[in-house]
Order: sequence, then structure tokens, then C-alpha cells
Amino acid sequence: MSEIPTVIVPSKEYKELQEKLDGIEQTVENTNAEIIQKLGKKAGRDVGIVYGFAIGLVFVMVVGKLLPIFSKFL
Repeated sequence: MSEIPTVIVPSKEYKELQEKLDGIEQTVENTNAEIIQKLGKKAGRDVGIVYGFAIGLVFVMVVGKLLPIFSKFL
């Protein structure tokens, strides 16, 4: 039977490597969070546009029923 090769890494180098990896991981997480936040803002804007259109349409319909002058335009 053969032995499984092992590598011994000095703890100082291991800690430095872990710190670098933690920094990279933090950068990736921040980038992903910014991308998702931008998508959320775009979705919120689109929903706001639809709500504004719907409320405006209801307003025009109600005003058109209340004031007969506007019924010519509907």
C-alpha cells in the first residue's frame, strides 16, 4: 500500500492566504449585491410606471364621468 502524500504549510503563509481569499470573497459579495440592487431599482421603477398609468387612467375615467365635457375625448 502506498501512503497518501501530505503537504505541510506554515501557519503564517496559511493565514496570509486566508486573508487574501477573504478579501476576494468580500469583493465578490459586494459586486453581486450592487448588481442585485440595480435590478431591484429597475423593477421598482417599472412597477411605479404601471401603477402611475393605472391610477391616471382611473382618474381620467372618473373625471370624465363627473364632467361631461371630458366625455368627448374618451
